[in-house]
Amino acid sequence: MIRLPLLFAFTLTATSTLATASETRQADAHEHGHGQLTIAIAGAEVEMEIEIPGMDIVGFEHAPETDAQHKAFDAGKAKLTEGDSLFSVVGEAGCALKETHFHEEEDHDHDHDKKSSEAEHDEEHMEFHVSYHFSCEDTAKISGFSFPFFKHFPNSEELDVQIVSPKGQFQFEVSPDEPALTLN
Repeated sequence: MIRLPLLFAFTLTATSTLATASETRQADAHEHGHGQLTIAIAGAEVEMEIEIPGMDIVGFEHAPETDAQHKAFDAGKAKLTEGDSLFSVVGEAGCALKETHFHEEEDHDHDHDKKSSEAEHDEEHMEFHVSYHFSCEDTAKISGFSFPFFKHFPNSEELDVQIVSPKGQFQFEVSPDEPALTLN
């Protein structure tokens, strides 16, 4: 299929832009409540990729240790697999979720200044990194996106959304108070 390389080109552009933003964000303090979502639209395909702190999804930011934490982790991961109940395409595009892929969950070790206290030293921050693949009848009919995501994950306060599409590149912030965006 000729259009598939185009999707990868869009995804690569979006990922490069997201990587730069992510590097900048990681250089700053770890920020709970704030995730990043990249959306690439090309041909009949929509690819979404989210990076979100573990605190937003499961209520803690380290690898699960107790039985209760393991249950919360499994429940959070199960909710994240349901991309079509977290992200909705607005318009008559006829999109359906075809695949969900979890990238390795990441624990980010933050080395603090040697003068910092023992409690702060070797702090870990878990993040979830998930990709979603949607197949659509007509992506030209996508007029926006809504985010029921916030109803499922009330610890999440904001998603920085980057969209790459044939219409151009767009950047939005969505939140529980404004859980939708419109493409013009």
